[in-house]
Amino acid sequence: MRMDRKQRKLDELIKELKDKEFKYIPREEREIDWSKYDEAQLNEINDMLLMIRDTVNEAAIRLGIKDAKFGGPGRPPYPPEDLAKAILMQQYFEVANRGAAGLVLLFKEKMGIKQAFSYKTIERAYEDPLVTLILNEVFKMTQEPVKGLEHNFSADGTGLPTSMKQNWEHDRDDEEKQAGYEKMVAMVGTTYQLITAVEFPENPMAHDSPFFGPLLRETASSYSSVELVCLDEAFLSRDNCNLIEGVGAVPRISLKRGITLKRRSSWAWTEMLLDFMGDPQQWLREYHLRSISETVLSVYKRNFCAPLRKRIPRRKKREAFSRVCDYNMKRLCYLRYLKGLAVPWKNS
Repeated sequence: MRMDRKQRKLDELIKELKDKEFKYIPREEREIDWSKYDEAQLNEINDMLLMIRDTVNEAAIRLGIKDAKFGGPGRPPYPPEDLAKAILMQQYFEVANRGAAGLVLLFKEKMGIKQAFSYKTIERAYEDPLVTLILNEVFKMTQEPVKGLEHNFSADGTGLPTSMKQNWEHDRDDEEKQAGYEKMVAMVGTTYQLITAVEFPENPMAHDSPFFGPLLRETASSYSSVELVCLDEAFLSRDNCNLIEGVGAVPRISLKRGITLKRRSSWAWTEMLLDFMGDPQQWLREYHLRSISETVLSVYKRNFCAPLRKRIPRRKKREAFSRVCDYNMKRLCYLRYLKGLAVPWKNS
């Protein structure tokens, strides 16, 4: 088929899609074992506390700071692993600093916390460099159980509210209101629905696409293979197709009217469009995995209904990141029941 005919066919298919005239046959929905899901819900709080305890302890051991002695003038510092546990408990239960100090007192034996500490100590922990190291290691560890099982990924951005009066769906198109949110751009696995990489831009009105490269590279470094990446229109570009091809994956990015088959230094771009023309049903089934990223961000927000409480920007970003760690750990707790997933470092 000559290029001008191919271009016309592409234009016609995209027009059918945008006008909602294309008859898409969706894939079959996955079945859920509701008895296992109920069991996971019944055990969630206990499992989550133990998951936080065991994951933080293992992270501290890997970093070589478990039970380490830190010298210097003044009162000896609290163990960073205990502070990390307090932060993760605080965000999981969505309580303020004083409530978090109460949780430490209540659960310190169960969590292996050596001694209780004040709410101000918890507040300052959000800027403790050793606590930050532990949280970063926890985030990496949460992906280890599926690193050889997850192969398909998607990315999306959202705004995290800092006030009970905010709603991102209502304010996302209002630049003045966007400034009051904390922006988060995340990459997720579409099979196990774990967050695989995350960025918190300084500018809440920043476009999602510039952050895709770092998210993709971090994900590719954490997983055995990346086979498919599906994205919405905000990420549509030849450069992003090249980035996806560069990690050995196939791009599936929502198409716009007026795009051309011209490769312009991107074979991955032209191949993606030719694949769409060759078998649009299969192409769309692969592309529509992208909705998983929206689902994950929606679940993240439902898990953490309370707005971000911190006012100092770096603490606010650490607060949002600790919620990402909690989201992944909670997801692992459920996957142990739903998929029989093994978490090697978990003691019970």
